[in-house]
Amino acid sequence: MQETREIMIKIDQLSVRFGKTRAVDRLNLQIGKGESILLAGANGAGKTTLLRAMAGVLKADHGSIRYEGKKADHRSRKKIAYIPASISLYDGMTVKEAARMHAHFYGSSAAWTLSGIAFLPGQKIASLSKGEKTIFFLSLALAAAPDYLFVDDVVHFLDPHLREVFLTSILRLIEEKQLTVIMASQSAFEIEGIPERVMVMEKGKLILDESVDLLKQKFVRFYGESIPCDIPVVFSRQWQNAREMYIYPYLPEIHRLGRVEHLNLTEILRAFIGGEYARH
Repeated sequence: MQETREIMIKIDQLSVRFGKTRAVDRLNLQIGKGESILLAGANGAGKTTLLRAMAGVLKADHGSIRYEGKKADHRSRKKIAYIPASISLYDGMTVKEAARMHAHFYGSSAAWTLSGIAFLPGQKIASLSKGEKTIFFLSLALAAAPDYLFVDDVVHFLDPHLREVFLTSILRLIEEKQLTVIMASQSAFEIEGIPERVMVMEKGKLILDESVDLLKQKFVRFYGESIPCDIPVVFSRQWQNAREMYIYPYLPEIHRLGRVEHLNLTEILRAFIGGEYARH
């Protein structure tokens, strides 16, 4: 983190298994108040499992999750809004029935509109598109005034207008009440500008935890025939006349490569994920 913040979430040695597969592997993590985080990684890296464990949907096999210094329980879960990638909950209900059930658990009345997008009380949840379901679930989540919002790779479901509504609502709450946000995604294209911190998972472990600003400074692309072996190459591929190399961390005062290229966040994440596939 770039500044000292009150630690709101602390995870110690968290592990979650599915049979012989360790989806989250002895993970340690601290998250400060009001942080906005992009959680990235290839398919099967453990992103969804981590968010589900943090939201209390999934029980961990080992380790602990603490919110504001206290072990996660039903009280902390009421401060969490979780929007899963597979939005099928309440499908058999109407908008009104789903809102009532949500309000019963969170003790809040849920609005059926968000930034001018209205949902009819008698409309079946199953009849909504994935994008409309995402916005409806966000409206329920924000009505409960959460302190934490966990979003699992749903932004790509949204058309340009719904995406603007979704992201603008989140940005407003980050600014107004220091909402702590973790958004899982394999790409930063739709949300670049929101996250201030990036975490990349691989096989249940965190392989990167860096502020966006520092990451962009320290991650570069270089074209050449070869580089010294002590320079850390995240991913490389061969073209006809040269090798394309993605380097992190790049330190210009130590690594003198001549002309290097700084990248946007989406290109950086693509290189990290490409590096994982190349290794395995």
